[in-house]
Amino acid sequence: MVSIFNDRIEINSPGNLLPGLDIKNLEGHHATRNKIICSIFHETKDMERFGTGIGKMKRLMRTHGLSEPEFLEEGNFFVVKFYGPGDKILDLVPSIPKERQIDLKELGLNDRQIQVLKLAVNKKQNITIQKYADMFNISDKTAKRDIKKLIEVQMIEKVGFKKGAYFKAK
Repeated sequence: MVSIFNDRIEINSPGNLLPGLDIKNLEGHHATRNKIICSIFHETKDMERFGTGIGKMKRLMRTHGLSEPEFLEEGNFFVVKFYGPGDKILDLVPSIPKERQIDLKELGLNDRQIQVLKLAVNKKQNITIQKYADMFNISDKTAKRDIKKLIEVQMIEKVGFKKGAYFKAK
């Protein structure tokens, strides 16, 4: 089970650690409940090598300026917690490759368009022309022009037709 919180992601797997594994010394060790599934993942390249996952998780978190994951046994579950940067999310921007960064101002978007994108992406809100116009106290014509630009830069897409149409994040 994967749970996403404001400050972390938690992965809960049913079952305790297998005999021979210790929560304090997981890195570099390997044990499996199902050798067939493990073998298939290894052959299909969905798993690199036995015993390398914990070290890789720790290294990748450190590389991005985050604390190492936390490994716990809670009841009959094995739990891994990945803590995010909290309020320091913008500090991570330099570690994101340039080709994956989008400067919304360089795309020519105005503050209204950026604000509505935040709602569409972060809050999963759909936007209509009327809602956009009301939200910013602007004319329908201006709202249509703003939304047209968001479609042109491929940030949102239109769903439906005429009066039932709305716009959502791509």
